[in-house]
Amino acid sequence: MSITSLDQLLPTHNTTIAKNLKINLRRLTEESALDKVEAAMTLMATSTSVEFPELIAYAKTQLDANSVPADQQQEAAESAAMMGMLNLYYRFRHFMQHSPDGAAAADHYKAAGLSMTALAKPAVGKERWEMLALAVSVINGCEQCVTSHEKSLRDLGVTPAKIHDLARIAAVVKALKALSTIPAAA
Repeated sequence: MSITSLDQLLPTHNTTIAKNLKINLRRLTEESALDKVEAAMTLMATSTSVEFPELIAYAKTQLDANSVPADQQQEAAESAAMMGMLNLYYRFRHFMQHSPDGAAAADHYKAAGLSMTALAKPAVGKERWEMLALAVSVINGCEQCVTSHEKSLRDLGVTPAKIHDLARIAAVVKALKALSTIPAAA
């Protein structure tokens, strides 16, 4: 199913909550500090992260409409997988630092030892990769990754307004995914 407009998303949900979520997503993808490509890539990454096929399809239509190359679209989607792995691992590290034996745990777990060569020269560029990494990290709730990527974005000169909109897109996507699992009222 190809979704070309947000009005097609969850069309049978006509509640105030559903309408608010659609309005929020429309504003964040059409009227935010993010440009159209940044918003669509963020939508692709976060929708993939929460496994929301309808929203992935919508993000793809937006990326196609903005002539984003296929390799960059693929990387935006796959960023959800890479960040999912890293978010889970770094949450583990964070938990271990705060365990009763945290000092000893820090000695045992020094290097991640996970292949991350894709991060060296991302097809989407460093700044956009960091944007995607932040948004997916917000969804996955990895404090260490969120703070690290937020700092990287600030160091790259990304405005607080854009960083805020990345987090807000992540929140709305997660909420829309939850709503999509609820049957519409008759």
